[in-house]
Amino acid sequence: MGSKIKKAFKKVTKFVDKKVVEPLERPVKKVVKGVKNIADEAFEEIIEKPVKKVATETFDVVMNTDKEERRAMLYGAPPATEPEVTPEVTPEAVPDEPTIVGRGRRRSKRSGQAGTIMEEYGALTAKAKAKAVERA
Repeated sequence: MGSKIKKAFKKVTKFVDKKVVEPLERPVKKVVKGVKNIADEAFEEIIEKPVKKVATETFDVVMNTDKEERRAMLYGAPPATEPEVTPEVTPEAVPDEPTIVGRGRRRSKRSGQAGTIMEEYGALTAKAKAKAVERA
């Protein structure tokens, strides 16, 4: 009779576990994880960063060091070496071969674009076309 009770108990606990506990477990885990992340971030912003900043400033003032010297003393990091100064080398300017001038007359402006009177180009100095209608 004891084995029947054990089997029934296992069956009931398995049913309760699947139908009640698992659906509640997922959202609770999400909420707990979110609260933990928020708490970690708040701790970092409110306590950890300000304390670290004050400690480094205090160490620098007391030991009369700067950032690189402090890192070298505490962490054994080699101080940053200055970049090697080399004389600037400018390549010689080699004159280009003369280019072949193309045929025709080239203007720097697009056709139809008005120019100035000094340039004698544009709408003011344009010659009347033979097909144009004359206005009297």
